[in-house]
Amino acid sequence: MKTLRKERPLNLRTVRLRVSLQILAALVVTVTLLCWSFNHYRRFDCSRSRKFELSNQSKETMWNLASPVKITVYFSPSSLATGSELYGDIMAMLREFQFYAHHFRNLSVDRIDPLKDPARAREIQSRYKFSGEENVLIVEYGGRSSLIPVPEMGEYDTAPTKFGEPPRLVAFRGEQVLTSVLIGLIEPKLNKKVYVLQGHGEGFPGLPPLELVGQNLKRQNIAVAPLNLSQSAQGLPSIPADAAMVLIAGPHFDLTEPELRALQAYWNAGGHLMVLLDPTGETPALDSFLSEAGITPKNDRVLRLINLGNSMGILRDVTGEFFADSEITSRLVGLNVLLAGNTRSLAPRLSPEHPGATRPLIRAIHGFRGCSYYANTDGNGVHFDPVKDKFFPVVIAALTDLGGIHDDRISMGSSRMVVVGNSEFLKDKFLGGTGLDFFSSAVNTLIDRTRLVGTTPKTKEFFTLNLDEQQVRFLALWTTVAVPLASALLGGLVLWRRRR
Repeated sequence: MKTLRKERPLNLRTVRLRVSLQILAALVVTVTLLCWSFNHYRRFDCSRSRKFELSNQSKETMWNLASPVKITVYFSPSSLATGSELYGDIMAMLREFQFYAHHFRNLSVDRIDPLKDPARAREIQSRYKFSGEENVLIVEYGGRSSLIPVPEMGEYDTAPTKFGEPPRLVAFRGEQVLTSVLIGLIEPKLNKKVYVLQGHGEGFPGLPPLELVGQNLKRQNIAVAPLNLSQSAQGLPSIPADAAMVLIAGPHFDLTEPELRALQAYWNAGGHLMVLLDPTGETPALDSFLSEAGITPKNDRVLRLINLGNSMGILRDVTGEFFADSEITSRLVGLNVLLAGNTRSLAPRLSPEHPGATRPLIRAIHGFRGCSYYANTDGNGVHFDPVKDKFFPVVIAALTDLGGIHDDRISMGSSRMVVVGNSEFLKDKFLGGTGLDFFSSAVNTLIDRTRLVGTTPKTKEFFTLNLDEQQVRFLALWTTVAVPLASALLGGLVLWRRRR
């Protein structure tokens, strides 16, 4: 007997088709999102010292590699040599460098343990001429190489050595050292020389009180040389032809007329200048030169009055914020910089014909004002003149161009100058991370290396927790007795309630 097959209802087949299409669409969307997220994601460093986060300068160095970099890590983690405790930090740092080197394509890391592979170890030692007992990093780029001893990547406290103990590691500065080596290998012939004006009470980078600034310039492959225009061999002072920039760091005394003529000739010929003013000095001729260039230093002090209850206090250390209109400060927007000591306000001359020629870089935050009556000669304290004094925004750093294209990323024979109304912020005792980043960005922009602007590599200090004997006993009691006992009691209570 032939049985008839019962057909499924039409609406049931339609529902199944729709469900299948929805599942297929969900799979397509999921796969698309996963493929897109492989190259579009963010990385965050939530550690206390941010020791795994690279600076803008290191990232830009990796992004602009023209050929692959190879780093050979000649390292024995079980070695007792100084620096062996840095192995974990070095390998974590190299992974971060690899990520920004076009996702591991332009940076390869080869690890060699001399105890496990003695044949390769002897080959590397004979090729690069170093002792087999050392732990080193060998960086190769474009046929050039540089050797980094591992102890240079750490900062040590040598005080324990007086008692026969090994030096104590206090900070990790591997990013500073590696980025400096990479910049030198990438630009070996880029002989950037910064001349620092001397003879008027200026400081010199590399010597106290500007020792840290000198170290920062050296790490960026920038040579620093003194410039004393009053001791010219020909009698007519002039700026050397190999000057990438002239730095005037806090002159306390004014420049002579021949020196100003030399600066004017350098400025008119497409020179680059950075002027850090000393508000306590008398420099009317220099002020006149800056005014003609487009930035007028005001005869005032940037102050803020604070209420102390029964009296008013004067805050002279200025907190500044960055403008976003320049490559120098665009990556520092949102940060604050502290300019310690006296600060003069600046009046940039904004030209309708050349709107980008003069641009402010830093302004004082709300509450600070440019005060003309700051000397308190009459004994009545400082007071603000609503007509003469400058209220918000008070500009304390500015940039001006002369000729060419008014774009920080392009330099086509144009003169460029950065003026800051304070020079104390660069001294070792006042120098902060943001202040150093601003100075480094300004210098790199002035010497036509705008790709290295932004934050610079910092020393990663290790966090140490010092506990006395009573605190250690209290911590041990909580971790070995109190916490396990509380967990057991809570578990017993839950079990008893369930059995009921």
